[in-house]
Amino acid sequence: MRVGQGGSGPGARTPDGSAIEMYEQAVAHGEDELIDAAIQPGSSILELGCGTGRITRPLLARGHQVVAVDESVEMIARVPETETIQATIGELRLDREFDVVLMMSYLINVADDAERLRLLQTCAHHVRPGGSVLLQQQLPSQLAKPVVRESERGRMEISDVEHLPGNQVAATVTHTIGGRSWSQRLLTQNLTEELLAGQLTEAGLRLDEYLTPDTSWVRARPVAT
Repeated sequence: MRVGQGGSGPGARTPDGSAIEMYEQAVAHGEDELIDAAIQPGSSILELGCGTGRITRPLLARGHQVVAVDESVEMIARVPETETIQATIGELRLDREFDVVLMMSYLINVADDAERLRLLQTCAHHVRPGGSVLLQQQLPSQLAKPVVRESERGRMEISDVEHLPGNQVAATVTHTIGGRSWSQRLLTQNLTEELLAGQLTEAGLRLDEYLTPDTSWVRARPVAT
């Protein structure tokens, strides 16, 4: 289990504490529409951290070619519709380039500068010249305080929030669906634009634009050589 992360609840879990059964029940909330609008039709996409295919399937349905990557064998076993690769993102080095490298689910907010740089270097290694790296980042408001949210799909509670030095925050997130509950302890880092832009540059990328007004979605591009 990684430092600062862990989980509890029914079923198998990934190394970071993610509950596989819970992720199997998750659905897209418009992310595929946002991604599709930001890229060319029929793009080749390297999806880093695909999980059980929550976004993979909608992107395939929209006509894109997706290679789905996850470190969890149990997760990618749920994604039989396309090519899958079991690998840790920071260590992945394929002999291929893609129109789009996609890394969402706040993976960029890992609370370790060196690990974040490795993730960005993986993105830079696999994006073709002129292509796009699309990143979803956590906003400071998302884990700022305890909160309970109810929907027709279930209940989500954020509790035990700790604000730590270096813009880091720890919190416990509990999802309850159909009377079953899964909890996960998270340790994340909120990123300033200066920090993100600096690490993108170090990885051989540049911050191109924000795809959403709240800055949660970022497009980076490879630096021309």
